[in-house]
Amino acid sequence: MMTKMLHLLRHLTRPAYQVQGIGLGRLCESVRRHAAKIAPKTALRIDDFRGASKFNCYLHEHMGGQIFFRGSYSGDQLDLLENILPADGVFIDVGANQGEFSIAAAAVAKEGKVVAFEPVSRFRRKLSDNILLNNFAHVEVVSCALGEDEGSFPLYDQEGEFYDGTYHEGLPSLFASESRKAPCEVVAVRRLDDVLVGFDITQVHVIKLDIEGAEWAALRGAEQTLARYRPTLIVEIGRETCQAAGYEPEEFARWIIAQGYRLEKVIRSGKTKPITAEDLGDFQNIVAWPSKEQA
Repeated sequence: MMTKMLHLLRHLTRPAYQVQGIGLGRLCESVRRHAAKIAPKTALRIDDFRGASKFNCYLHEHMGGQIFFRGSYSGDQLDLLENILPADGVFIDVGANQGEFSIAAAAVAKEGKVVAFEPVSRFRRKLSDNILLNNFAHVEVVSCALGEDEGSFPLYDQEGEFYDGTYHEGLPSLFASESRKAPCEVVAVRRLDDVLVGFDITQVHVIKLDIEGAEWAALRGAEQTLARYRPTLIVEIGRETCQAAGYEPEEFARWIIAQGYRLEKVIRSGKTKPITAEDLGDFQNIVAWPSKEQA
């Protein structure tokens, strides 16, 4: 009965989230937060993720509840990815978590390959379950984090609940901060350039990075990959996580530009607008396009 009621609510909230200006979004958020408290801790499966893919949603978790009731957690970036990734494309998902990007990419690049990096064991199990649900044999999971220096390092997570009463599984970071200081797991860190040596690929089309401040280190460990394949980059840049890692967002952005890229900010529905390093705010998702003259 509970499961049937939640699925019924989902059919109402998904279109309601899209209506602007009359408060339906706030009402849907109230539904999502309440469901996080009363829903079973087991997964609720949906069969229409980004079209016809299957996805296990855990409603007590921040991202899982968003995917269930809204349709996605990272919808604007997914819209962009689905528009630019070719059917035979190679997509690298750095910080794959439960697999929102990996599953969406695999549905598009049916003749290509998805390489999903997820170092956290409990997230990796959910990722693998979602891959199996869809019988995506062209998705490969790699159980390490990416960086510039190889070794074994602790991840740090937030203690307690997220601000909305859910548990947020998207917060573990290699860099401790005031908000993320609880060690949760020691993970292997490798360089992307070294990892890709073992893969039979001749191109990388898109790399997405959402690893809570470690994005710059991961790209410094991928300089050969950037120079050889000139992939498009979809990168989360947050001031708090950048500073925890010891740098400012503007420094990172200027480094990306120096590698021969131009920056745009991802806005609603996958649309983008040009930005400079000086335009960065406290949080944004950016797309870095390889400059044509260096392609």
